[in-house]
Amino acid sequence: MIRDRPALRAVAIAALLLAASPLHAQHDSAAAHAPQAVHADHGLLGTHRLTLGLGHNHVINSIVGEDGELKNQALPSWSLNYDYWLSDKWAIGVQTDLIIESFVIEHGDEELLEREYPVLVAGVAIFKPFRHFSFVGGLGVEYAKEQTLTATRLGVEYGTHLGSNWEAGVAATWDAKWSYYDAWGLNFTVSRLFGGGH
Repeated sequence: MIRDRPALRAVAIAALLLAASPLHAQHDSAAAHAPQAVHADHGLLGTHRLTLGLGHNHVINSIVGEDGELKNQALPSWSLNYDYWLSDKWAIGVQTDLIIESFVIEHGDEELLEREYPVLVAGVAIFKPFRHFSFVGGLGVEYAKEQTLTATRLGVEYGTHLGSNWEAGVAATWDAKWSYYDAWGLNFTVSRLFGGGH
């Protein structure tokens, strides 16, 4: 079953990008013919953004099966993020991820560490140099019943507006749990924008 997931994910990503292309082309065509004051993308200064995401976190070298084989596992996850835009290019926010499965990682040569439904909470800064792409960086902690770990988060987001108050997108993240393990995530996201120019 796990072997089939990467192929399904690749198909889903391709479908999302293909679906977003006509929306983007329609938006650009309409914007070219519309008066400047009626542009759909308002400035982000003062905007709040609430984002819900569904995806998978890929845990590097987790232990699978009774034989203790090390593998990369794709585990389902939900994310809930909040950002506040300080300008049209910079925002600060809080990002959370919940992996909805338990897993075991190897730490050092002998120690095994179980992670039961871990929740990552990270404070982040977001830089948006381009219309659709944003870059994310921050620090946080991953909570689980067994142990709390410090984490660094890096990521990139792609988003396209659906009207003036909604955004759909894809987010890719890399989370380094200091001295323990790394994971990368891919989420499909829906955002609601309010305040500011929205």
